[in-house]
Amino acid sequence: MHTSARPAGSAAQRAYDFAKWAILNNVYAAGDVITEGGLAHEIGVSRTPVREALLRLEVEGLVRLYPKKGAVVSSFSPQEAEDVLEARVLVENFTASRSFANRATLMPDLERVHLEMKRRRRDRDTAGFTDRDRVFHELIVDAAGNAVLSEIYRTLRERQTLFTSALIRGRANRMDECLAEHERIIEVLRGDDEAEFLMAVNEHLEWSTAMARASR
Repeated sequence: MHTSARPAGSAAQRAYDFAKWAILNNVYAAGDVITEGGLAHEIGVSRTPVREALLRLEVEGLVRLYPKKGAVVSSFSPQEAEDVLEARVLVENFTASRSFANRATLMPDLERVHLEMKRRRRDRDTAGFTDRDRVFHELIVDAAGNAVLSEIYRTLRERQTLFTSALIRGRANRMDECLAEHERIIEVLRGDDEAEFLMAVNEHLEWSTAMARASR
């Protein structure tokens, strides 16, 4: 695998950013082995920063390290996947009410990301679409103003991506359905009915969770 793009920042940060991007976009699929030497060559750094990056990814649950072998991209059992989905629903439903109170500042960012998702759909950029979908939900969670929950939520979404990364690949209808769901959330958020917003968020979660379960 070769890429002309090189992430900016320190060597360890570059290695971390690249490896994480590759994992979440299924370049490194579940069960694949990432070697220190291979990743170092790919990015153009020494093994030391790569080792540091892989340790960070192990803490986040995205890889498992094995001495003298490398890092194996994590896979999830059906129960582990179910636990991730359940926790995600709990966090999003809990934060939705607080986020609604901050809708005036939330709306511009949500609308911007939604437009980016439409462009990704038009360009058939599945990886970009999935990334913007994740950001769309992170914005709503972040608007609740709880940094701990925001951090937990990002970890949950990243882990979910590991077992749903191929879900919409080549499935334009899934992207269209997702866009329609998001448009409803945005439309409700423009009004003053908090209960309707909470219902829209919960129904979207039911839809996305059902798709995630079907992908396993």
